[in-house]
Amino acid sequence: MDIIENAKQHFQQKETKHIEVPEWGDENGPLIIYAEPLTLNDKQRVYKKAKEGELLSLAWVLIWFARDKNGENLFTIEHKHALIHAVDPAVLSKIANEIMEAPTVEELEKK
Repeated sequence: MDIIENAKQHFQQKETKHIEVPEWGDENGPLIIYAEPLTLNDKQRVYKKAKEGELLSLAWVLIWFARDKNGENLFTIEHKHALIHAVDPAVLSKIANEIMEAPTVEELEKK
C-alpha cells in the first residue's frame, strides 16, 4: 500500500465545482462558475495575498480560479478594480469561499 499514491488518487478524483450565482445571472438563469479543486500551493498563493489585505484576497481567488464551462478564466487582472470597488462583497465572498472550500459566514452562524 502506497499512502502517497492513494492520497494523490483521492485528489485527482475530486470533481470540478459548479457554483450557481443567481445574482450575476441573466434571463437564461444563474451564472455558473466552475472551479477545480485547489492544491495546497494554490491556497498558499491566496494566503500570501491575504497578508496584503485579507478581504482583497477574495478578489484574487476569482481572478485566479473562477472559470467558465470551457475552463477559461472568467476574470482577469483588469477586473480587479471592479471586483474590489463595484461588486457586492457578500456575493464575491460567497463565491470565493466556495472555491476555497471554506465555510461561508451564513454557515458559520448556523453552528
